[in-house]
Amino acid sequence: MRLLKIGRDASCDIVLHSDKVSSLHAELTLMNSGDIMLEDKGSRNGTFIMNQAIKPGKPVNVRRGDAIRFADVELQWSQVPMPEDNSAYKAIYGIGSHFNNDIQISGGTVSRYHATIKIGKDNKVYIIDHSKNGTTVDGNKIPSNNPVRIKKSSSVVCGGVPVNLRDPIVKWPSETWKTVALAAACLLVLVGVGLGIWKALEGKADKVMTDTELYARYNHSVVMLMGIYHYEVTVGDLDLEQYNANADAIYRMTGKITHISPQLVFDESGNLNLASGLSSKDLIDMKDKKGNYTGTGFFISKDGQLITNLHVVKPWLFDGSIEQLQNILSKRLALYVEFMQNYKLAVSGVVGATLNPSTLTAYLSKVKVEGVLDYVALIPQGEIYDPDNITKCKVVSAGEDVNKDVALIRTIGKRLPTDCTFVNVTDSMDISDEALTVGTHVYTLGFPTGTNYSSVLQKENEKTGIQVIGQGGTIIQQNSEFDFGHNAPTTGGASGSPIFNDQGMLIGVHHQGLSRIETQGYNYGVKAKYIKELLESPHVQ
Repeated sequence: MRLLKIGRDASCDIVLHSDKVSSLHAELTLMNSGDIMLEDKGSRNGTFIMNQAIKPGKPVNVRRGDAIRFADVELQWSQVPMPEDNSAYKAIYGIGSHFNNDIQISGGTVSRYHATIKIGKDNKVYIIDHSKNGTTVDGNKIPSNNPVRIKKSSSVVCGGVPVNLRDPIVKWPSETWKTVALAAACLLVLVGVGLGIWKALEGKADKVMTDTELYARYNHSVVMLMGIYHYEVTVGDLDLEQYNANADAIYRMTGKITHISPQLVFDESGNLNLASGLSSKDLIDMKDKKGNYTGTGFFISKDGQLITNLHVVKPWLFDGSIEQLQNILSKRLALYVEFMQNYKLAVSGVVGATLNPSTLTAYLSKVKVEGVLDYVALIPQGEIYDPDNITKCKVVSAGEDVNKDVALIRTIGKRLPTDCTFVNVTDSMDISDEALTVGTHVYTLGFPTGTNYSSVLQKENEKTGIQVIGQGGTIIQQNSEFDFGHNAPTTGGASGSPIFNDQGMLIGVHHQGLSRIETQGYNYGVKAKYIKELLESPHVQ
């Protein structure tokens, strides 16, 4: 694959000389299959195919020869390289940070389409670099756009990030001598001589990753989440509109609050506010554009699916507010009944027969409060924090069991944001209890304190955007049925952070802890096996 940047800036691959063209106007991606993808990069004056504008940030398929215009400049197809003749190769694998690659690697110095591995029909294997920051083979930097021969044992580093050439997705040519060696090894195992050698080699196969390597691999898989929720209130079939007209009249006369709003939210002081009729944007504005809460999530698929905590998408199951609200509203209704009984007062022109004290007494046990998620959205690692600079999401699967504190959400567009990667839970997740032994090194990536800390970092350098925080630690408490203890420092806002071991395997999701400074380091992660359970047996929403 090859990426061509198009725009007015001299650093672009195709430079367009017009003041109406943006510095980076669009990108063309030449796929190994021969397909061509065109994406407008948020240009000022638009990108057009057959005079039809395309949506910024959404790649579309184009064909060579299509009439494409960038603002007022037509694309000259002679500037676009012809598709490469790959007939001499029987397999091609892309390497880079973009999810279209066969081998995904993460890091600030890794290009989206960094390099390509090609396996010839003669069984020789080559790597071709087409990146900004280069590729090394066995410590030597290779020239750009020139095939360099490699072996399965070669050390390949792209933009400072090691590439796993033994990734199962790469089908290396079979070699006869290796087949013979394997047969000999099997014979030794059968006679009991080679068993110890096999185990020794197997033990070396698990490469220990440093925290630096874990950060480079996974930091672009983690995102900050922000959400808004409220409570829906019903009192059987009671007409709350008529009831509240009476309650308002009583308040004007006596100062007693007997109002029952059909929708409620808590403000920062813990008081109840009416949320009826507010849009998601109105709710954010009401919270001074900070959202009602923040959390962390991480991508697990190319189609924009994320894992986070259940309490991030259904916080009302955990905070005790439903019981508190039902108690408050029941008392308000009881106060209304008491007032009417004691004073035998009818508010002229408002109180009807259905709202007399004897009728309302039957409703005291019917007050019901349910939580409703208005809004959940994400901001990717490295993006500027702004409520307008978000990707909206929807809940795909979330249960009611507070012990299994995991949930699945997905971007509305069913795709990864630009430059985001994902954790391959098929190959990079360990659900065994053996992975949760006390003393095992762990590493978390998340957004503790949410916008408070990340926005401070952003003010120091607005070019960096929000920055995920990585913390190492160890498992400190024997695992229970649902979770395990760890001491990687963290605090509120980090809920939903992935927890990895030093082999780069996902072993859990951080979900709670004692986060005050004097008690830092006593935290808990939900076992990864509940992610697997959630994916295999999703909840009906």
